[in-house]
Amino acid sequence: MTSAARAIVDTGFLVALAHRDDADHAWAAQLAPELPGPWLTCEACVTETVYLLGKVSAPEARKLYQLLDEGLLISQHLLPEGLQAVRAEIGRYHNRTVDFADACLMVLSDAQPRLPIATVDSADFTVYLRGRRHRRLLTPEGS
Repeated sequence: MTSAARAIVDTGFLVALAHRDDADHAWAAQLAPELPGPWLTCEACVTETVYLLGKVSAPEARKLYQLLDEGLLISQHLLPEGLQAVRAEIGRYHNRTVDFADACLMVLSDAQPRLPIATVDSADFTVYLRGRRHRRLLTPEGS
């Protein structure tokens, strides 16, 4: 696991940071300098981010590659070794659909519980963090 990382970031944070017209851009742009990197994410979030930014504009999608190239963003490879942990995370919630990327981020968080999680998805991540002590969630509503 990547010990140099200082925070875990999800797709929503990355999209908001790169896309000036995103509803949460101001929050992400303000948080970024206060959250020293490198940031940790998973390949599923990289894929989602490139897809979502690519729908808006190719130059904004390239911003993600720049973060990866500069080492500010580290993409942790979880498969196939972490598949059992990801599936277990998805299975923890009987009344909630957990997307693959969120489950991967929670596996990363379980491996590095001291790292804060930056997300625009407070509704889901608040649920995911129940019963997990000493976790810090950074959201537009409560950073």
